[in-house]
Amino acid sequence: MVREQQPWLDVPFGEKDEAKAAGALWDWRAKRWYAPRPGMAELAPWLPGSRDAGVPAESPGSTEPPETSGASSDGKPAVRPSVGAPWRRDDGAARTGASVEARLAAALNGLTESGPLARLTRRRPPWRVLHGVPVGPGSGEVDHVLVGPPGVVTVRTAHHPGAAVRVDGDHLTVDDEVVDHVSPARAEAERASRLLAAARGDAEAPPATAALAVVAASVATAPGGTWPRGVLLAVPANLPRRITSLPTALADDEIDELYAVARRLGTWTREL
Repeated sequence: MVREQQPWLDVPFGEKDEAKAAGALWDWRAKRWYAPRPGMAELAPWLPGSRDAGVPAESPGSTEPPETSGASSDGKPAVRPSVGAPWRRDDGAARTGASVEARLAAALNGLTESGPLARLTRRRPPWRVLHGVPVGPGSGEVDHVLVGPPGVVTVRTAHHPGAAVRVDGDHLTVDDEVVDHVSPARAEAERASRLLAAARGDAEAPPATAALAVVAASVATAPGGTWPRGVLLAVPANLPRRITSLPTALADDEIDELYAVARRLGTWTREL
């Protein structure tokens, strides 16, 4: 996202999770971390020159994308570290989840690249992608936001590695336990649409679709069950194809205008 004159941070690869949990955001174009606002004490260890000043930071910024969310997909808040006591996530499940998030981000970025036909016709890719988008004070963030021909698509990730997930409408069952991922995903898309409309000063909100990437061994409908209404649900590998199959609602110039608004940090952090 556009930094809007916010401070760059020097985050080494080994500390990206700690910086993320402390509130750092990722600028995908510049491939650097930045502070969402100046003067954040939690991010002091990663300010440029902080190591020379005796604050525990290391080397220039990582070139890796953000791999985890400040609030996890199962709704559990991430722990913010105190300065000098960074949050370490050593469990294997967390590392696996981070790897999946990175691969999903890379797959979604692939939607912004020109295919052979587009290169021949000199037509630019219609999709635009943002990662780790904050959505209001204390509201966490959307894992991924896409702007393209169908409008806005928000992507939420649910981690159930190795499990068989069964779907019946808005209800997902994992090991005989019902989990609620669909309704939060739908709410994210609706909120994103309202925020974009408010930022543009439009009475009519842009079309928005919720997508849920379920990290699991398998995802299928339960016997007699149905897929959720208005929510794309798939394992991460299949999600880009599901997204590109949505019907077209916006022309190229409308996509550009909407993306220009979506890139502004202030669009997402306002109160509704």
